[in-house]
Amino acid sequence: MTYSSEEIDRLQKRLEKAEDDILLIAKTISAVMCETNYNMFLRHFSGEEFKSYVERWRKKEESAVDEIFEATTVPKALQIASDFYRESFDYVKAAKVSTAEQAMDIAHSFIKKYSGFALPLKSVKEGDVWHVDIDVGAFAVKIAKIRVDARTGDILSYEIPEK
Repeated sequence: MTYSSEEIDRLQKRLEKAEDDILLIAKTISAVMCETNYNMFLRHFSGEEFKSYVERWRKKEESAVDEIFEATTVPKALQIASDFYRESFDYVKAAKVSTAEQAMDIAHSFIKKYSGFALPLKSVKEGDVWHVDIDVGAFAVKIAKIRVDARTGDILSYEIPEK
């Protein structure tokens, strides 16, 4: 059986239309998945953590949706949604550093690599970050400042005064 060039053209147009429709459906589903994940994880927070989550993740969700609608293939759109879910899930399940003592312990363990003398002084939480001060001066007060991620316990930054 042979097809005329008109029939082939007609079939190609139908196929292109179907591909466009499938891509639009994939983009829509991916965008809805991102919004659903964002809303689903809201219930895990309250107070300041809630505000922090909303500020950070609403922007990320909107950015992911923008990326999805710019995607040119179905796999790309679905990958963006999957990446958003994985990243937000990891954020929610991350071990929290919930007390000043925990933050000081983490900072103290870290600073001992750089200083033989280390005396934790204070720890203050601002949003998702613990600001820890540790005296590293053996004979005079010298304050090292360490920032600890309250969600993960990672050291975000540190300043150690010269000896």
